[in-house]
Amino acid sequence: MLRAELRKLKRSSSWLIALILPLLAVTTGTINFRNNEEVFQRDWTTLASQITLFYGLLFFSMGVGVLAATAWRVEHRGTNWNLLLTTTRRPLELVLAKIAVIAVPVAFMQVVLVAGIFVSGAFVVGLDGVMPADFVLAGALTVVAALPLIALQSLLSMLLRSFAAPVAICLFGCVAGVATVTSVTLRPLSHVLPQGLNTRTINLGSNAVAGSGGVTFADAAPLLLPALALAAALAAVTFLALKPR
Repeated sequence: MLRAELRKLKRSSSWLIALILPLLAVTTGTINFRNNEEVFQRDWTTLASQITLFYGLLFFSMGVGVLAATAWRVEHRGTNWNLLLTTTRRPLELVLAKIAVIAVPVAFMQVVLVAGIFVSGAFVVGLDGVMPADFVLAGALTVVAALPLIALQSLLSMLLRSFAAPVAICLFGCVAGVATVTSVTLRPLSHVLPQGLNTRTINLGSNAVAGSGGVTFADAAPLLLPALALAAALAAVTFLALKPR
């Protein structure tokens, strides 16, 4: 099942989406940094914070929503859905395969983002020193934190034949995620809202978002443990929704 999903991924437009969104974040963040150099400190942390600010608030989560909709789009065309429902493979295999195949371009997004931060800092802005390894670690942790949103958007894209509807729902979640991250009162909700988990994990070590915390076990564990539990719960819901069909 996973091999078949990977073959579909190879021929899809997911890679283009996963390339454009982080590059857009790098471009806008770099321009903002260059235009405000008299205000910002000239260091790697400040540059990375400007790049990941809007990426974490919107671009990344919306990218996950679009990638999930793209992964399920082929199933809602023609007779593919009927063929899928009559397969002899276990429903759980399909659920996990879809989550895994969406996670691949999501991980690629993070690779492009980290590489973009390096190129921007070293060659465009001309920062001194070497890019801290914390940015690489934060990029890897974000893939884990994205699993609940991947599972949720996979579920929505399975249930809704429309390509745009799950993406629109993801956008509303992004708006709610911003509220949970920026409001001290609502911040506990960011542990159960997938978009909020993404935003907080991407901004670990950032100086652009108050209370971001650092790339440490003490700051990352309270985000990653709920993310894994929520991802498992959403995968179970998807399995229960698919099995009777």
